[in-house]
Amino acid sequence: MALLLCISLLTVQKDDTFLPRWMTPEEILRSDEIGRGHVVTTPPGGWVETPAEFERLSGVFLTWIYGTSSYNAIFRQIVEEAGEVSKVYIIVGTISEQTTITNYLQSYNVPMDSVFFYVWPRNSIWIRDYGPWFMRQHDNSEGIVDFVYNRPRPLDDTIPWRIGQSWTISVYGSPLEHAGGNFMVDGLGTGFVSTLVYEENPSFTAAQIESLMLEYSGLERLVVMQRINIEYTGHIDLWTKILNDTLVMVGEYASGHPNHTMLNQNADSISRCTNREGFPYRIVRIPMPWSTSSAPPSYLNSLFVNNKVLVPLWSLPEDDTALYIYEQALPGYEIVGINCAAMAGSGGAIHCITMQIPSAAYLHVQHHPLPDTDDTLNSYRVRARITTSNTLVGDSTRLYYRINNGTFDDLSLSPVVDTPGVYAAYIPAQSAGDTVHYYLSTLNNDGIARTSPRHVPPQIYSFNITDGPGVREFEISRTLKAVSVVPNPARDRIHFLLDLDRPTSLRIVAYNVLGQSVGIIADRHFGDGKNEIIWNACDDRGERLPPGIYFYAVTAPAGCVNGKILLAD
Repeated sequence: MALLLCISLLTVQKDDTFLPRWMTPEEILRSDEIGRGHVVTTPPGGWVETPAEFERLSGVFLTWIYGTSSYNAIFRQIVEEAGEVSKVYIIVGTISEQTTITNYLQSYNVPMDSVFFYVWPRNSIWIRDYGPWFMRQHDNSEGIVDFVYNRPRPLDDTIPWRIGQSWTISVYGSPLEHAGGNFMVDGLGTGFVSTLVYEENPSFTAAQIESLMLEYSGLERLVVMQRINIEYTGHIDLWTKILNDTLVMVGEYASGHPNHTMLNQNADSISRCTNREGFPYRIVRIPMPWSTSSAPPSYLNSLFVNNKVLVPLWSLPEDDTALYIYEQALPGYEIVGINCAAMAGSGGAIHCITMQIPSAAYLHVQHHPLPDTDDTLNSYRVRARITTSNTLVGDSTRLYYRINNGTFDDLSLSPVVDTPGVYAAYIPAQSAGDTVHYYLSTLNNDGIARTSPRHVPPQIYSFNITDGPGVREFEISRTLKAVSVVPNPARDRIHFLLDLDRPTSLRIVAYNVLGQSVGIIADRHFGDGKNEIIWNACDDRGERLPPGIYFYAVTAPAGCVNGKILLAD
């Protein structure tokens, strides 16, 4: 817990009461003040990307409220370890507190050459929840996204704006209430959150939330997972960690725990998803210490700092196993354990009291893989948006391709004149039955190299030259002349209206955003002409599905037609 301050806009006075991550009884009475001083702005405009936590960092922010020796030791170790490989920025309330913390660090021989202080008023230490979310914009500049902090702590809510003003970085105020502990990204346009995002934003539909996350943070897809039982924050950073763009760590409770099945299901759901480059997420499991507390200990509340990962330990038998799993999952990283037993029951650990600052040296390649095609006459255009902190090295931006098992040829990716930041090259047309394998590579003058896919090899893009339409949509469109779903959005009794030009068998299945089947809507033979199927928005057990975005697939012998359904409250 953090030290509670008796604060006005004019004075900052230290008290002996500690402000927890959850709302105090007094704050609950003031819950209507949440977001009262929050500034909503227009979104950045154009393409933006939120870097992942495992990418290169320039620094780490901490909000240190000096007062308890047990918490001080945790902060000290974070500063010492992070300061070896990045800058550390410590937000304090007064000059006196800065002096006290400086003396404390020096008494432990912590080098201070990478440590910097800001004296700003603040309410608590939980900067992960209220701190700045850095992103890169289409013009290669940095920006900060500021979400509504889900606590009535107005000074905390000003921190992103203070950083933006101090560093001359544009700040964009999102209208969403969204704590940082419930937000992780893979660096390729996919974000992971729990269903808490729906609970905290009842005035927005799921589709609107997705749209806002795209506009402000550049997320092309939002993977929403069921929040776990008992745990009060609802944040995913207590049971999930994005280790790289295809590797996700998920906690695992022993059989019999109330969250054993839930975490197994969430892990399975993530494994069924693919990243923007088309590669599936691999899952590594890590034990969760048995606890039915609303604030359980977790090894996933860790911090990436360049070549290090700082992992919370709890003086428990599972500590050594957790460190071993991190070491096996992340070869090449230095895994550092920090005893966080003093934070047990606080609702967080290392991740919750830190916020990463992405490096200003940056190179990103955004490319959507080419699909299978039956075109044997025209060349295949490969496009990519390249966002970089510095100019690209001349002729370094290349497309490498091979046909079947042949040798690689390469082409220059050239700027698209009318679309700044976008590059293109053309793979020559190939014959039916061929498979084209390819990847992209570039280098900037900051010395950063990047390929797309990110890991070449073993990852590489490929598409097939077929002897007919890849998904056979033409044939099914002749059979299925029209599909409509009304009403949409809907609460219940959703009508599927099908217009068939000949009798056929159809299977209609509903899926959630993780690709899990949640209900078979129909599976039978239909006559020609107009057909209507009424679905009561229940799963196969007859239970009402929760509000949110769902997808449907109408499958016939000739192919498949997909669509989206929005279930409202």
